[in-house]
Amino acid sequence: MSDYYTLMTALPWLPDLEQCTQLPISRIALDRRLTMLSEHDSEQLSRIEAVFNPIIDQHISLTDKDFITQWKATVQQVESPRMLALINDQMELKTLLAALRCRAGGLEDPSQFYGAGRWVQLIKKHWFEPGFGLDRVCPQLLQLQRLMAKEKPMLVEDYYNQQLWTRLRQAEHCVQFSFEALACFVLRWSIAERCLRYDGDKAVDTFNRSRSALLDRSGLNQQLLQGNR
Repeated sequence: MSDYYTLMTALPWLPDLEQCTQLPISRIALDRRLTMLSEHDSEQLSRIEAVFNPIIDQHISLTDKDFITQWKATVQQVESPRMLALINDQMELKTLLAALRCRAGGLEDPSQFYGAGRWVQLIKKHWFEPGFGLDRVCPQLLQLQRLMAKEKPMLVEDYYNQQLWTRLRQAEHCVQFSFEALACFVLRWSIAERCLRYDGDKAVDTFNRSRSALLDRSGLNQQLLQGNR
């Protein structure tokens, strides 16, 4: 407990996701602090991060079935019951989202759908029902459907990140100065970093489009092209 108290008090305050305009600590500085962990706890944290934040390049060639099999194998190595509950919640939400996207994409054979969690069989059984028969037991489903109907993927991503962030923050407050609190902080840092990276990409894209429009209006593009001839 004393080791976790020292480590947690060495970490900066991480504001709410919507208020986080910059990271209060870099990953390099965070990793330096994480060297205070025991080898066992460090390995556990790496497994938890791998489950929540899989490296896309390592899974892009896997089928959905193989990905779920690999995911289950990794989860079995996580020892904390609280973190396992959070992992299962996250994967169930991902499964719902994947089912909605697969059905919208034209998948008509539910036996070809793979997911994880308690709702997979219900989803397959009620594949052609709007809410997969889960309308009364899964409040997130209706909101996911509403956001997907707007055909703006970032809205769905923002909702997913906010749902995960809220659950992690609640768990972190319940188990202060513990391994689980530390793991929740690291996972929330990852969400904030990912969201800020997306915002950065959007900002660059907006800048490039604005610059092009300005050049077109001013006639500078034409002048530059003529000067290059």
